Amino acid sequence: MNFWLGAILLTVIFTSAQAATEVAPRVEQVPFDKGTDSARFNESIKGRLTAQYRTTAKAGQILTVDLKTSNTSVYFNISAKGADAALFNGSIMGNHFMGPLPVDGEYTVQVYLMRNAARRNEVANYSLSMNLSPSSDSAQPFDQTLELQGIRFQVKGEWVDGNPVVRISPQGLEIDNSAISRPLTGNIARAEVADLDQDGSPEIYVFARSPGRGMPGELVAYAANRKKSLSEIYLPPVSENAKWAEGYQGEDEFAVVENALVRRFPVYESADAGAGRTGKMRQVRYRLEAGEAGWVLKGDEGVEY
Repeated sequence: MNFWLGAILLTVIFTSAQAATEVAPRVEQVPFDKGTDSARFNESIKGRLTAQYRTTAKAGQILTVDLKTSNTSVYFNISAKGADAALFNGSIMGNHFMGPLPVDGEYTVQVYLMRNAARRNEVANYSLSMNLSPSSDSAQPFDQTLELQGIRFQVKGEWVDGNPVVRISPQGLEIDNSAISRPLTGNIARAEVADLDQDGSPEIYVFARSPGRGMPGELVAYAANRKKSLSEIYLPPVSENAKWAEGYQGEDEFAVVENALVRRFPVYESADAGAGRTGKMRQVRYRLEAGEAGWVLKGDEGVEY
């Protein structure tokens, strides 16, 4: 499937909730009160039925959501009440979310079947877990281990002198398995392992986000050079491309899609602080290439929808 088809399919994440206009969603309130900070639901949906789990939270709290199901067409989205765009889109970002919430208010976790499965009236049993920490300072640190092609990466979030840091510890490299620490301005949302250039050696991609308008998303990425040692991967800022930078005000999301890194963000009327959103999203695709001094993510496609 080529990228343009992929881009079209990605728009389904915004229209999948249209099923709610055809079949009323099943709505459950998740209070997270009386000292309870986690909840689990073992339920099912069928066809165009969606399930919505609503909770009230404050800015800065860390929400963790995990979805397990045997049906590969089941995903979840997370949205804030009154927001123009989803905070998280499961159909491109997977079935795990962990990140800070940007504003005070009501948040909805919506579980749904993709349109093709809904039309076939498929049934999906699933287990959904939600955790809401009191604040980012007291949240459980991000700690995940990923493996590909015999190389293992432990990605761990830490606090150093009151500032967030990501620590990447590789295992299985032939020469250097030293841990690497990098400072962050936001909190780790998730990590992915991939082989974008298909050279037989993996890369590790760590995505971090800061709540609030004007805050760019962060990418920390390293490539395993012929499975011997790690080299940093450079991602050019959006400002290097004048066309892509029009109306850019941060709020980036990243995902690995079809051997490429995809960056998407809301488009504003201008770069001015008081500008409003246009209602469109811009998506840029990057390919991993060897540069003169290391690895570079080179943008080769940009679309709006």
